[in-house]
Amino acid sequence: MVGFMKSVLTVTAVFGFFAGGLAAPAPAPEIDYLSLIKPGPGFPTPQQLNLTNADLAKPAPALAKLMVRETLEKRYNPQCWGEPRCNYNDAVGCYNYLNSLGSTTCAASGVVRMCSVNGCNWYARSLNGYSASPCYKAAAGGAWVLNNCNVGGRLSGSNAAYDNGNLAVDILAG
Repeated sequence: MVGFMKSVLTVTAVFGFFAGGLAAPAPAPEIDYLSLIKPGPGFPTPQQLNLTNADLAKPAPALAKLMVRETLEKRYNPQCWGEPRCNYNDAVGCYNYLNSLGSTTCAASGVVRMCSVNGCNWYARSLNGYSASPCYKAAAGGAWVLNNCNVGGRLSGSNAAYDNGNLAVDILAG
């Protein structure tokens, strides 16, 4: 009988060990956006803006305020693209970085990279030779892509900067 009880206790201890291991998964490692974000030409680094990893990883906003523009005047047709797609979290890192630039000018004559994280790029693309918008409005245009083009945590697409149908914001890997 003592041998049977030892076996039962051993089996119970083994199940308890495995169940305890499954009940408390290790926390996901924090992504170090401060060192991964590559600002576009002439833009400050996240460190120069006194941003933290928490600032750069916060969720993108919902589209409620951005949808007002769509009902007023549609000057650009936003679109989702196929491959290659960016990692959604990397795209959000660039969104938060560009949004933090506030009224700093995001401009393009042709195509200019505004931000890059792990190969996820945000580009400004002029549709009329030269176009410019405050960077927070370029970020707001890109938020449409974040909210509408996410397929399994990956995305690519384009939308105009908020209030400027002549400055396209393209988000894609590569």
